[in-house]
Amino acid sequence: MLLYQFQKGTNPRRVIIYLNEKGIDVPRYELDYAGGEHKSPEYLAINPSGRAPTLVTDEGMSITDSAAIVEYLEDLHPEKSMIGVDAISRAKIRSLERLGTDLVARSQLWLWNITRSFPAMEPSPSLKVASKILVYVTEILDVLEATIGDNEFLAGDRPTVADCTVFPIFQTCRERFELPFGSAHPRLDLWYKNFRQRPSAEY
Repeated sequence: MLLYQFQKGTNPRRVIIYLNEKGIDVPRYELDYAGGEHKSPEYLAINPSGRAPTLVTDEGMSITDSAAIVEYLEDLHPEKSMIGVDAISRAKIRSLERLGTDLVARSQLWLWNITRSFPAMEPSPSLKVASKILVYVTEILDVLEATIGDNEFLAGDRPTVADCTVFPIFQTCRERFELPFGSAHPRLDLWYKNFRQRPSAEY
């Protein structure tokens, strides 16, 4: 088994943080994004999208979606479940995880337009477009703010795959691009600051 990752990438971090929280040791290979290794013929043969992460299983199968990688590993390591222990908890956690996945997608579109750091994704960034997208980003942040309530973590009193999904986009925006992402949402702001202190969140 081998995980191809880009340590600072939002989607790879979902898997990295999950592995750290679960205490699962998987061999890893850090892709040289700056050098374009993720677009090399060798990597494209493994993951045609040319993105990270990719988990190559012991059977030689390439899993190229971060959520699918987490679910696959959770199936292999069901102890101390991070997806839920019964139908109700699984439904709650998965709904939050999927909401988080939607947040990541919308927020990445926003980042592509509010910064000039992603020319391959958006060669002509537009602050006007970014402003429109932010409305849809805020829509999800509002839901998460209401859902978390006084919980320490998004789904309750312990970390789940929902935290592993949502935290990386906060970290990307705040640490890599110094943007006040979610700062207008006090419960999420506190959740982020507390989760950031966990060893799993370190770069």
